[in-house]
Amino acid sequence: MDFTIKTRECVDQIPPYVPGKPIEEVQRELGITSVIKMASNENPLGPSTEVRQALAQNLDKIGYYPDANVFYLKEALAKELDVDPDMIVFGNGSDDVNKVLGETLLNPEDEVIIAQPTFSQYEYITLLMGAKPVFIRSEHLGHDLSAMLEAVTSKTKLVFICNPNNPTGTIVRKDELTRFLTELPKGITVVIDEAYGEFVTDPDFLSGLECLKMGFTNVVVYRTFSKIYGLAGLRLGYAIANPVLIEQMNRVREPFNVNLLAQTAGIAALNSKMHLTLSKELVKAGRSYFYEQLDAMGVKYLPTQANFILIHCGKDSRSIYEFLLQNGIIVRATHSFGLPEYIRVTFGTAEQNERFFKVFKQAVNAEMD
Repeated sequence: MDFTIKTRECVDQIPPYVPGKPIEEVQRELGITSVIKMASNENPLGPSTEVRQALAQNLDKIGYYPDANVFYLKEALAKELDVDPDMIVFGNGSDDVNKVLGETLLNPEDEVIIAQPTFSQYEYITLLMGAKPVFIRSEHLGHDLSAMLEAVTSKTKLVFICNPNNPTGTIVRKDELTRFLTELPKGITVVIDEAYGEFVTDPDFLSGLECLKMGFTNVVVYRTFSKIYGLAGLRLGYAIANPVLIEQMNRVREPFNVNLLAQTAGIAALNSKMHLTLSKELVKAGRSYFYEQLDAMGVKYLPTQANFILIHCGKDSRSIYEFLLQNGIIVRATHSFGLPEYIRVTFGTAEQNERFFKVFKQAVNAEMD
C-alpha cells in the first residue's frame, strides 16, 4: 500500500538518536543471562533505600494526575540549591527541559554554537526548530571557548556547554568559563549542562549555578536525577535560570510533564545524603582503577571528571564493542559522536569493573593476534 506524507523539511536532517542497548535486548538477542550495562552512565547502585520506600508508599496515588507545578519537589530543591523556586523548571528528564528551552527560544535561521563532540540532543533541538547548528571542534575533544566566541555572529541565539562534557568527561576551567561569559555579547543564552556535575572533583571547576549567582543572568543550568541519584528510569531533570525565562518556558512545556512517582522519588533522593556520598566514592574508586588498568595495558584514554571514561582503541572500535557485547558487557560505541576509534565505558561496581577488564584484555589481545 502506497503511503505519502509531507513532513517538515528539518525532520530529515535530524540524525536518529542512538541509545545504549538495554540489558533485556542483549539477553533476548544473544541468549545470555549474565549481562552488565556500562553504556549509559547510569548509577550501578540504583536508587537509594529512601527512594524505594517512598515509591512503595505512593503507589496507590498513581490513579491521579501529578501536580502540574511540581510544588513540593520545587520547594525542596530550591532550599537545597539556595535559589528561588521561580528559578526552577522541571521536565521528563533533562532532554525534555532542553526541548522546552529550544521551543521557547529558537526561530528559523537562528544560530546555535555547539562543541564537537558533545551530547547529540543539542543538535536535535536546533534542527527541530529550523535553526542552524554551528559546530566547533576542539583539539582536546572538549570545549574550545575561544573558538566558540569567535564563531558568534549577529544571528547567534544560543550556546551549549556540556560540563563535564559527554562523551569525553572533560571540563571547562573556571577562568575559561568566566572569561567566555564576560566577553559574550548580550542577548545570547548559554546553557551549561551539568548532568555529571556532582561527580567532579577538580577544584578548578565552576558550576553554572555559581555563574548565575555571580550575575551572569543569561546562563541556563541543566541538571538531572538520572545519574548520581539513580533515577534514570523515572525521567526527572530540571533547569535553573532567570525567573523571566523560566516563566516563558512554563508557557511552552507540556502540562503534567513530570509524573507523580518521579516527583515523589526526587524529594526522597534529595534527602538521601549517604547514598550520594556512596555514589561519589564508587565513581572515584572506579576512575582510579580504570586509570591503573589502562596505564598498565598501555591503552590511551581521556582523564575524566564524569562517571564514565572515553577509551581509545587504536582503530575502529566496532570489533572490540562487539566482543564485549558477546561476552555480556554493554558499553557505548562512539561512532555516533564522530569518534569511531573510541568506546565510552561507565564506571560500575568493583566486581563489574573487574569483569570489564577481564574481557577487555581478551578483546585487545584478539585484535593484536
